[in-house]
Amino acid sequence: MGNWRTVNMTGTMTAVHAQALWALLDRNTRPGEFWPGWDKPYACLSFNAARPGLAGIGAWPAERVDRCGNLAERNYSVEDVADALRALVYVAPSMLLKVHCGGDWESGECIATVTVGEGLVAVGPPEQAKVDGPPEAQVAANLLRNLMH
Repeated sequence: MGNWRTVNMTGTMTAVHAQALWALLDRNTRPGEFWPGWDKPYACLSFNAARPGLAGIGAWPAERVDRCGNLAERNYSVEDVADALRALVYVAPSMLLKVHCGGDWESGECIATVTVGEGLVAVGPPEQAKVDGPPEAQVAANLLRNLMH
């Protein structure tokens, strides 16, 4: 299966900034083409709105962020998440986020919390004991979306 990392994301940003992040991070914005962002630091927080991963964080950019799930691909570290947010804060400076990161192999133990605010990104100790995986309803909806596509 691979070494997936589960994260819990909560926070806010302006609608304009959420829209800008969506356009940058949605791998389905260019159907049939190779998504050019895989070599960018923000790739771990990307998503495919049309064909979401079953346990992925999905389309998270919104005015109110509240998402649980895995990063876009395997073997990303907490520092990769922080680097992604450091790149994205230039696109969406209004982001105020907490990203609670689980351990390797989808471990439910929270190992670090990444905080975003006022254009800054900081990695700190865990601010909660556990991270939640995606809710069953989210996984079922993602499966259905993929089957219908």
